[in-house]
Order: sequence, then structure tokens, then C-alpha cells
Amino acid sequence: MDEFGLIDEDKPFRDLATGWNDLHRAADHPTPFMSWEWASGWWDFFGSGRLHVVAFHRGGRLSGLAPLYRCDGPWGLSTLRQIGAGQSDYLDFLIGSDAAEKGYGDLILAVLTSSDSDLILLEQVPPNRLATLRDRGRSTGSYLQVKERGHCYIAELPPRWEDYLAGLGSNERYNIGRRSRTLEKQHGVVFRRYDQPGDDLDRKMDDFFDLMVHRLTMRGRVLAADEEVSRGFHKSIAQRFAAKGWLSLGALEKDGRMIAGLLSFEYGGTLFYYHSGFDPAWAKYSVGMVLMAKCIEDGIGRGLRQFDFMRGRAAYKMKWKVEERSFYRVVITRSMTGYLKFLGHGLTSRLQKNIGRWAAGRGVGRVRSEKADSGRDERGA
Repeated sequence: MDEFGLIDEDKPFRDLATGWNDLHRAADHPTPFMSWEWASGWWDFFGSGRLHVVAFHRGGRLSGLAPLYRCDGPWGLSTLRQIGAGQSDYLDFLIGSDAAEKGYGDLILAVLTSSDSDLILLEQVPPNRLATLRDRGRSTGSYLQVKERGHCYIAELPPRWEDYLAGLGSNERYNIGRRSRTLEKQHGVVFRRYDQPGDDLDRKMDDFFDLMVHRLTMRGRVLAADEEVSRGFHKSIAQRFAAKGWLSLGALEKDGRMIAGLLSFEYGGTLFYYHSGFDPAWAKYSVGMVLMAKCIEDGIGRGLRQFDFMRGRAAYKMKWKVEERSFYRVVITRSMTGYLKFLGHGLTSRLQKNIGRWAAGRGVGRVRSEKADSGRDERGA
């Protein structure tokens, strides 16, 4: 027997932990950002509004989850958003792989009928979900806007580092080798990977977070969230993921001091690159490029099959022999009035951005947020 239920209180949400993790392991395309550890950690630090988690049980077993929350949206529209929005990549509903397509369609219907919200905003929807979303939306008389939101960039990893390196451009091969030798032989810089929970990880995450903030400052960006809240979230997730064996904090260190850090998450044979940072004093040695190479080499040595640069187009990613994959944003409104309000908000936002660009060009001012639409490199932290 199929049963759908709505969870909108904290205790029933916490009680989902075991079933959520079981479903995550059996899902059709799980990522770390769809895990209980990530969702509950995000809610602890960034959650606002009211929980709106739709749970689907089949035969008494949790078989589907739509992790949403209710908040105030544009122009007074009551909005459902995904838990994790703003700090996450690869957000999606969790569906058991044994009935992925039908289960997803049923779950969408349950979401559409479980709330009187004006708007449902789904970010980073994979292409294989779009047909079902359109079909279920039309069947309920909803209005859908589907837009390509951006791309993710994935490097397939061969069994040997030498084979991967040989596939890069000649300039990249030369620079990786030359810079690595300079750092190691002339400056005594070493590569380390931190993946165990405990106090030492907390200290290393503090060092990493400081470097990450330096990197953002150098690029003229600011944290989208309060710095201490963001720091707490990163440290909490690192401990949770380390306990699960999913954490990989790569570091270049000089005399025990971190000069570059790369935070990534390891799941299902893939290393998901989340954030990085470095000491500006070492920028001339290309420590970011060297550390990226060390992390990929280390991952290949441990049998990983992919390095996922995730969303956000950046020139440096194109140098690492990547494949491009699209993802979409889907906006669902329940009425023509809501749809028109949303379109009006979009037009207003674009007008404000254009005015901002014009003002920056005139020297009036320039404010950049890490939460910009250009991708994962500008994710709110």
C-alpha cells in the first residue's frame, strides 16, 4: 500500500534519519547533498520558514522523499524551496532505484497537492526529470517555467595518474610538474589529506575557512551568509562527513601551516569539489592548480572514478579534461496570477542587475555576492 505524509515539525523530521539514510543508499542517483547529514546540517544552520517534507511509504518502507521548506518568496508569494538551496549542488528528490520514474511522478503529484503555496522552486533538476515534471504539472493545471540553469563539469579518471596527466594540454602538464617541484624542493611544501573526525579536523577546517574567505575577498566577493554561521556549517558538515567516510580535505602545508586547501566530498566513487582557498602570498606559485592536481592524483590512487568540479563555468575547469552536463531550474505556480507575479519579479531583478552593471561600469560601485547565478563557484557559503 502506498502512503504519502507531510512532515512539518522538527521532531518527526529528526526521526527520519535512519529511513532517510537507507533510502539515500538505494536512490537512483544519490549524492552527498541529498544525504540526511547534509540536509539536517543545512537546516540547523540556515533553515528558516517551516519544514515541508513529503514522505512516500510503500509497504511500510520509506521509498521517496521531497525535502522542502516553506518560506516567503518574491512579491509576497508563498514558496516551497528545497532544503539545502544556496549551499548545495545536485539537489533532487530521493527515490528508490527500483521504481525511479513512477516514484518520482507520484512524489511530484503529492507535492503539488500537499500545499497551497503559490510557487514551487526546484533548482538543479537533472534532464531526465523534466518530462515527468511537465506531465504531472499539466495534469494538475499548474504553470511551469523550465530554464537551463547552468552546467556541471566532470573529469573521468583512469586507473593511473600518468594516463590522466597525459590527456591534459602540454602547458598544463609542464606547469603542474614545474610548480610542484618548486614547492616541494625549494620550499618544503607537502600535500596532506584530512579525513578523520576530531579536534584536529576542527582546527584544520578553521585554517581552511580563513583561506576560503581570503580567496573570495581577492575575487571581490563576500559570503552570502554570516561568517560565523557559515564557518560553523562547514565545520559541522566536515565532522559529519568524516564520520561517514565521505570527507576529503586536501591541503598544501609549509612547516605545518596550511597555505592552500581544497574541500571535497567523496561518495560513490566520485570526488565532489566543494570549495577551495589559498594564502595570497603563495599565489605566484599556482598553489591552487598544484593542490587540484595532488587531490586528483590522490583520488586516482585510491580508486576513484570521477572528479566532479560541479556547477559554475570557470576557465580553469576547462583545462582538466572535463565533460559538460546541464541542469535546470523549474518553477511551478498554481495560478496564472502567481505565474505573472513571478515573471514580473524576474523582469525587475534583471533590470536591477543591468542597472548595477551600468553603475559598476561608470565607477559608481560594485557589489558582488557569492550567491550569484553564475554557478557553484559563487555559491552562498
